Amino acid sequence: WRLFDYDSSPRTATRCQSSMLQGRRKSQEDRTLCVLDVRIPFPGTMGIREVVVGIVAVFDGHNGAEASEMASKLLMEYFVLHTYFLLDAMYSVVSKTSTGKLLHRRDHDHGNLLHRWKEILGWQWHELHSERLQNVFSANFDDSFHLEILKEALLRAIHDIDVRFSEEASRNNIHSGSTATVVLVADDKFLVANIGDSKAFLCSENFQSPKEAKVKELTRDHHPDREDERTRVEAAGGQVLNWGGLPRVNGQLAITRAIGDV
Repeated sequence: WRLFDYDSSPRTATRCQSSMLQGRRKSQEDRTLCVLDVRIPFPGTMGIREVVVGIVAVFDGHNGAEASEMASKLLMEYFVLHTYFLLDAMYSVVSKTSTGKLLHRRDHDHGNLLHRWKEILGWQWHELHSERLQNVFSANFDDSFHLEILKEALLRAIHDIDVRFSEEASRNNIHSGSTATVVLVADDKFLVANIGDSKAFLCSENFQSPKEAKVKELTRDHHPDREDERTRVEAAGGQVLNWGGLPRVNGQLAITRAIGDV
């Protein structure tokens, strides 16, 4: 068992624990992460407010520990970086809009503001990302605004980790990969995301009898036998083949999404 303590709060170590079993592998390929009580200022209806954010994550490595090791070390850094990057971009747009000094009158409609925001971000995103950015922008600093920012920051962090690891793996002939299941805790809200087949469950401590116990599965595995995942793999030029009694991508991977696996 491992107790986490990042010296952020006396309560941290008691609120987060992990346990890992190596199994038949030659070395431990799994990694976990727990960072709680990160305080981030967000705009709200009543002005700037501080939101307490935490991250709990599991990375189930395979074919080596390189991917899970890098992901566990970089996730928090990349996540915080993207959170502040998005906030800075939002503040820039709002500031320019409110002063009216740096935007022409035609820039005040929603479409042009979104375009200007994407120019500030400097990234070329496909339609899915554009739609996500529009959802963030449309939050308009209400109570869900910080959740949209955190969600977008997490997606970008995972994307960047995958790109960075894949580049390093290609240079050094590394074949490892890793699942990722991440739980973001923000105030009294949870945001859960997963890549691969590591699971997250929400369990209630309060129940009168076993029949009334509250347990909810929060993730859905990315397996090749899922019709939508099979379709996505085949559209990308891959195949789903049975091997060892399991459907696998190109007869190898038992999951359809992962960090690495170049």
